[in-house]
Amino acid sequence: MAENWKMTRRVFMCSLALAGAGGALGILGGGVRNAVAIPALGGIQKAKDPKNLSLHEKSHLPDIQLPLIAEDGSNVPIIIDMHHEQKSADYIKTIEIFNFNDPVISKGIYHFTPATGQVHFSTQLRMNGGDANVYVVIECTKHGKWVAHKSLKVSVGGC
Repeated sequence: MAENWKMTRRVFMCSLALAGAGGALGILGGGVRNAVAIPALGGIQKAKDPKNLSLHEKSHLPDIQLPLIAEDGSNVPIIIDMHHEQKSADYIKTIEIFNFNDPVISKGIYHFTPATGQVHFSTQLRMNGGDANVYVVIECTKHGKWVAHKSLKVSVGGC
């Protein structure tokens, strides 16, 4: 190896989470604290211009609602809404939530079918204190995987 890099349990688990997300997110600099979103080589897409979304991007990027500051990391509310029709040949299949600054990186995977109707759900996440970047990876059966993220600060950790 070119650099002194050690495979820790945390880095290994993060790598597994990344593999599950289809490689949408990557670890740069050899550590989880430096994890950032990168454009995927394997077909994972993100907004080209987040301030000027096309209709296609609007229907495939989740609307993520998180508080700017969470007082208690044991109950951080999140709402995810998709403006995508659930047709039999073109529907949102899965939504995965990640926080790479947390001891438990994967925050859940949620499955949907055309029978689900509109994709809208809310849950509560348990997060470590400090700065957090929550990444949401959605998979459309026709248009592949898409990634979006939101940042927040967690005052007191719940992990």
